[in-house]
Amino acid sequence: MSKGDSGGAWTWWWHAKEANDEISRATTALLVIAIAALSSFFLFRRQKNVTALMPPGPRGLPFLGYLPFLGTDLPQKFAKLAETYGPIYKLQLGSKLYVVVNSPSLNKEIVRDQDLTFANRDPSNAATIATYGARDIAFSSQGPYWRNLRKLFVRQIMSNASLDACYDMRRQEVSKGLSDLYRKSGVPVDIGEWAVLILINAVMAMLWGGTLTGEKCEAIGDEFRKVLAKFMVLVDT
Repeated sequence: MSKGDSGGAWTWWWHAKEANDEISRATTALLVIAIAALSSFFLFRRQKNVTALMPPGPRGLPFLGYLPFLGTDLPQKFAKLAETYGPIYKLQLGSKLYVVVNSPSLNKEIVRDQDLTFANRDPSNAATIATYGARDIAFSSQGPYWRNLRKLFVRQIMSNASLDACYDMRRQEVSKGLSDLYRKSGVPVDIGEWAVLILINAVMAMLWGGTLTGEKCEAIGDEFRKVLAKFMVLVDT
């Protein structure tokens, strides 16, 4: 083969390679576009079906949802939303979608008639950490482990024998709380703080037979309320 022939063969091979590369790039681009289009179609179709099954609700802002419009008086806001959208409506708060139920009949349907359907939980990261991997009765998923916890709770803690054994302690703490409330007649009283103090003393009396009184009890009760409020915010984050 002459030098000219070899040069022509090389040129032909190079142009063929470039043509094949262009075809490959075009084919790859078409495949990417087709996959993206199909994925978008099925995702949109799925979201449309999910939205069609969801109850009505107010529109919110991107990423924030309805959070900027809630205000500070949540019960009044939820009541107004119920007047607009009915006894059950959806509420997008940030990245989470909530369903609010304001009807006693619907609540009964959810917690009693359809309890297995709504038994599973979707705990936040904070709730998972605080409950050692969602292993408590409140956040664990419905299954053999949760059923055993429920049996233990009903039989050992909420049984008539257990409640009757602690009846005198609970009655004594409630009586002490009512007496303290009576002595403060005419003075503004924080009922929430008063109830928390009774709860703390009742639990302490049932657990180890001791209670707190005076300023120490009020200080611990105030600290307990603050810690509980922070914990509830973290659990719902």
